[in-house]
Amino acid sequence: MENEKHIIQHVINGHTEQYRYLIERYQTGLIIHCENIVKDRQEAEDIAQESFIKAYDLLDSYDESKARFSTWLYRIATNRAIDHLRKHKRTVAIDDPEQYADEHADIELYDDEIAALRKAVDELEPPVYAQVIKAYFWEGKSYQTIAEELDITTNTVGTWMRRAKANLKEVLA
Repeated sequence: MENEKHIIQHVINGHTEQYRYLIERYQTGLIIHCENIVKDRQEAEDIAQESFIKAYDLLDSYDESKARFSTWLYRIATNRAIDHLRKHKRTVAIDDPEQYADEHADIELYDDEIAALRKAVDELEPPVYAQVIKAYFWEGKSYQTIAEELDITTNTVGTWMRRAKANLKEVLA
């Protein structure tokens, strides 16, 4: 965290090449986060890249007292992903509804399974279990990053992860 503050300050002071450290740290998780929203890997990669550019342009307005850099960056990405969905509403021309239903039956089942999993994760108790699962699996964060963000040890993250998985296994069985 402290190192991140220094990097941000260096970038603001004109050492722009250091911005790559922030990109390297958050790129994978940000792409996964965007993909969870737009459901398309290529679009997610584009949105993540646009989000890094926008964050860079607005870096001097970032206020660490209001949010962590990661929270601020993910909010930018979420807003860009939602804007993308609004601009690219997909419509499907259906000449033969029965054929379309047959072709997409598996996809709908898959979507139902994803929805059930998301609901089960959201209902985990205590809520920090859901937070750990989402950070690791959906945002691609490491145990170390999660530990730093929650101000706990990596062993605690591992313990919560095991308990969360066990709870999910029971609920989804």
